[in-house]
Amino acid sequence: MKKIFTKMTFLLFLLIGSVSFSYAQSTKISGTVTDLSTGDPLAGVNIVVKGKVTGTISDPNGEFNLSVDVPTPFILQFSFIGFETQEIEVTESESVLNVTMEEATLLGQEVVVSASRVEESILESPVSIEKMDIRAIREAAAPNFYDAIKSLKGIDVSTQSMTFSSINPRGFGANGNTRTVQLIDGIDNQAPGLNFPVGNIVGINELDLESVEILPGAASALYGPNAIQGIILMNSKSPFEYQGLSVTAKMGLNHVDEEDDDMSVYHNYALRYAKAFNNKVAFKVTASYLRANDWRGVDYRNQSGLVENSNEFDPTVDGYRDNVRTYDGVNVYGEPLVNLGAVADGVIARGTAPGASAEDQALAAQVAATRSLYPDGENGNFTPLGFTEREFVDNTTESLKLGTALHYRLNDELELIGQYNIGYGSTVYTANDRFVLDDFSIWTGKLELRGTNFFVRGYTTQEDAGDSYAANTLGSLINAETYIPEYFSNFAGARSSGQSVDQAHAFARANSNRLEVGSDTYNEAFDRLRQTPISEGGAQFLDETSLYHGEFMYNFADKIDFAEIIVGGNFRRYNLKSGGTLFALENIDTGDEFDINEFGGYLQLQKSVADERLDLTGSIRYDKNENFDGQFSPRVSAVYTMGDNRNHNLRASFQRGFRIPTTQDQFINLDVVTRRLVGSNSALVDQFNFRDNTVYTLESVSEAQRENDASLLVAWDDFDFETEKVSTYEFGYKSLIQNKLLIDAYYYYSQYTDFIVEVDLVQTAANNTSSGQTPLYNGPADPNGIAAGTANTARYGFDVNSEETVNTQGWAIGAEYSLPRGFQLGGNISYNELMDAEELREQGFRAQFNTPEWKYNIKFANRKVTDNFGFSINYRWQDAFIWESSFGEGVIPAFGTLDAQVSYKLPSLKSVLKLGGSNILNERYTTSFGNPRIGALYYVSITFDEFFN
Repeated sequence: MKKIFTKMTFLLFLLIGSVSFSYAQSTKISGTVTDLSTGDPLAGVNIVVKGKVTGTISDPNGEFNLSVDVPTPFILQFSFIGFETQEIEVTESESVLNVTMEEATLLGQEVVVSASRVEESILESPVSIEKMDIRAIREAAAPNFYDAIKSLKGIDVSTQSMTFSSINPRGFGANGNTRTVQLIDGIDNQAPGLNFPVGNIVGINELDLESVEILPGAASALYGPNAIQGIILMNSKSPFEYQGLSVTAKMGLNHVDEEDDDMSVYHNYALRYAKAFNNKVAFKVTASYLRANDWRGVDYRNQSGLVENSNEFDPTVDGYRDNVRTYDGVNVYGEPLVNLGAVADGVIARGTAPGASAEDQALAAQVAATRSLYPDGENGNFTPLGFTEREFVDNTTESLKLGTALHYRLNDELELIGQYNIGYGSTVYTANDRFVLDDFSIWTGKLELRGTNFFVRGYTTQEDAGDSYAANTLGSLINAETYIPEYFSNFAGARSSGQSVDQAHAFARANSNRLEVGSDTYNEAFDRLRQTPISEGGAQFLDETSLYHGEFMYNFADKIDFAEIIVGGNFRRYNLKSGGTLFALENIDTGDEFDINEFGGYLQLQKSVADERLDLTGSIRYDKNENFDGQFSPRVSAVYTMGDNRNHNLRASFQRGFRIPTTQDQFINLDVVTRRLVGSNSALVDQFNFRDNTVYTLESVSEAQRENDASLLVAWDDFDFETEKVSTYEFGYKSLIQNKLLIDAYYYYSQYTDFIVEVDLVQTAANNTSSGQTPLYNGPADPNGIAAGTANTARYGFDVNSEETVNTQGWAIGAEYSLPRGFQLGGNISYNELMDAEELREQGFRAQFNTPEWKYNIKFANRKVTDNFGFSINYRWQDAFIWESSFGEGVIPAFGTLDAQVSYKLPSLKSVLKLGGSNILNERYTTSFGNPRIGALYYVSITFDEFFN
C-alpha cells in the first residue's frame, strides 16, 4: 500500500507542477452585500470567481475584500442560503460592488452533480435524483437528516436502532444494504468488513453537511460496482465558504409510554468551527455526541412455528416455560434447538476420544449404558429458556464523531485538501444474529487535489469492532454451559424412574433453571463469553479490516469542443483481518486472512443537439475484481427540454450494473448457532469439502429424519460464483409550472441475473473440515448416511447465484406546490413490485424483496410564517409486506407516522429554537423482521450560528 500512495503523491505533485501558479494581472474587488427586501447586511455570503476555486465570504457587516490573480473580464458569483444566486461581471482591475440579493423559492432550481459527475440543473438530470440541501436539512421535521431521508420519493429505510438505519431504494431491502453505496466527500462510508455503511453513527456531523443527493437505481456506470440500486452522496461544507462557529444542543424524551423501557432522556450535541486565512488556507474542526436509550426488539412470536400464526406474548410474564417445549422467540436469544440423542452421542464421543479425561470417560460410559433413554428426532427436541432483548442487551446507544480538514489553495485553480474523520459508537443491528456493536470505531483519512476540471484523491478506511458480540450466540453459549446439562440430567433422571418421554420433558422443563440475570454467576459467564472471540468458543467478533482506495477524474470540457468528455478510474484493496472470528484464514499457520484487489475505469460523453434542447449522454465503465471476471457497465440517456422557459423535461435511460460479492459473501466463516456461514470462494468450497461430501437441502434432510426416509435432494453442485447483474430501463418527466408547481415522475423496469441468494446446505459431519479448520461437530457419522436420522450433520449458510431471472418494476410521482404567503404543500407516492413473486416462491426461491408495494408521504410547511416563526409537518405511510432474511421471515404490518416541528429565530442570539418530534402520535411500528419497535421521540433544540445562516 505504501507504493500505491507514493505513486499517488507523485501524481499530485506532478499535476501541481503542470499548472501555472500566477497570472500577469491582479484584480482587487471590495464591496457590501445586502438583503433587497430589508436592506440589512448579509453575513457569510459565498463570493467566488466562476470556474475557479478563488473566493471569500462577507463579514458580519456584509462587507468583503477579494484579490485574485485572474485577468478581467470574469464573472463573480454571490450565493447564500435561501437567496437567488447573483452573477456580476468584473471588467476593471479595481472594483467596488454593492450587491443586493433577493430571497428565492428554490423550487426546482437546485444544482446537482451526482447524476453525471458534472454540475447541472436538477430539472435536466438524465436519471431520477432526490436532493436535500442545507435548508431542507435544517427545516426537516425529523430529529436528524438521516431520518428525514425516509420521506424522500421511492426511498425505504430499515431502522435497526436509533443510530443505525439502512437506505433501500427500489426493493431488496436489507438491514445492511450492500447494493447501495454511500459516499461522504467522495469517501466510501462502508465498514470494510461489512461492506455497507453503518447508518450515520460514524458518518457526517449534521452541522457540517451541505447537501445529500440520492440516485435511486443502477449507478455502476459512473460509480463502480455495488451501486446497482443507488448512490448516496453526502457533501460537507467547505471551510472557505462556510466560516465561523456553529453549535447545537438537542435534548428529548423517548419511551414515553414506558411499554418497552423506562422513559429516558435523548442527548445530541454538535459543534463546527471553520476559519480561512487570506483566501489561501482554511481549516475546520467538527465534533458531535449522541447518547440515548435505544428502541428495543420486543417481538416474542415463536419462530418454531409459522410466525404469523404465533401468539404475541411476553415470555417473561406469560409462563411459556410450563407449556412450550420448543420455543424460539424472534427477540429472545439463547434458544438453539437441541436434540437429546445428539447430546448423548456427543458425550459418548468426547469420552471415547483419544486423550479424554477420566471424568469424561466415566460420563460417556454411563450415557452409553442408557443411550436408549434419549430419543432422536422430534421426540428428542427441546429449546433452552432464552433471554429477552429487554433483559439481555444493553440498549444504550452512543455516537461520537470527530473531524478536521485543512484546505490549501495553491492558486486560483488548484486546492489541496487533507481530511481526517473518526467515529466511535455503540448500537445494535440485525443480520444473521442481533449483533451488539459495542465501542467500535471507524476512521478515514483522505488527501485530495482538486481543480476546476479534475480531482485526484486517495483515502483509507480503518475499522475496529471493539467489544462487539453476537447476542444469540452469547445466550446460547451461556445456556450450553448451564441450562442444557441440567436439562439433560433431569430428563435422564425422569426416564430412569420410568416416566415417559413427554413426562420426562415436562419434569426437566419444570426443574431446570436458566441463570438469573444480574446474579454473580450470570455476570461472570456473560462477561467471560462476550470477551472471548468466536474462534475460541466465545461470542466476541474481532474485525480490523481496512480499505485503501485511490481514484481520479478529468473533464476535457475546456480542451475538446464537440462534446463534454470525462474519464476516470480507481484502484481498491481490502485487507481482511478478523482474528479468525469473521473471515476464513488463508494461512492457518500464520493466521493471515485474505486480501482482495479491484480496479476500474470509465468514460462519459455528453452532447447537446437540436438547439441544445436534447442532451445525449453515453457512459461505459470496466471493473475487475481479482476473484471474478471483468464487467462492463454501460449507460445511455437522453433528456429533451420543452417549453419557452425550458421547464418541461422528458428523460429516458438504460443502464447496466453489477454487484461484486461482498467480503463476507466470499470469505465469511462464522458460527451463528443455527448454522455456520461459509463464503463462496473456491478456497472455502474446498476447505469444507462441498464437492466431494455431498450437500443436501435442509428441507429434504428434515423430512428424511422425521420419516426415516432416504430420499434426499442435492442442494447444489455448481460452485462457480459470479457477480450479480442488473439491467434497468427508466422513463421520467420533470416540470416546473409557473414557478409554483414542481412535478417529478418516473417508471422503471429492472431485470436481475445471477442473483445472489443464501441457501441452507446440510452434509454429514464426517470429513466436512480440512486444513486444520476447527470441526463443526464432534462424533461419529452414521455409515448409512444422513437419512437414517442418527448421523451427526453440519448445516451451512452458503451464497449461490440463482438460475432464476428476477424482474422488478415500479413508479413514483412527487409534487410540490408553492401556496401564497410562503406555505408549501408537497407529497409523493411510490409503487415497487417484484414481478412473478408467487411463481418464484412456488419454486422455492426467496428473492428477499423486502419492500412495501405502496408508500406515500404528505408534507405541509412554511419556513417563514412570520419573520421568525416557521413549521413543518410530514406524514408517511407504507403498506404491509413480507420480510425474508437469514434472521427470520414474517409480515411487517402497515404503519403510518407523523413528524412535526416548529422553529423560532432569535436574531439577537444568532440562534434558532426548535421544538419537534418524530412519530409524535406514538403509533408503534417495526420496519423489518427482528428489528426494534419504534415509538415517539420528542425534542427541543437550539442552534447558534456565528453568521446566522
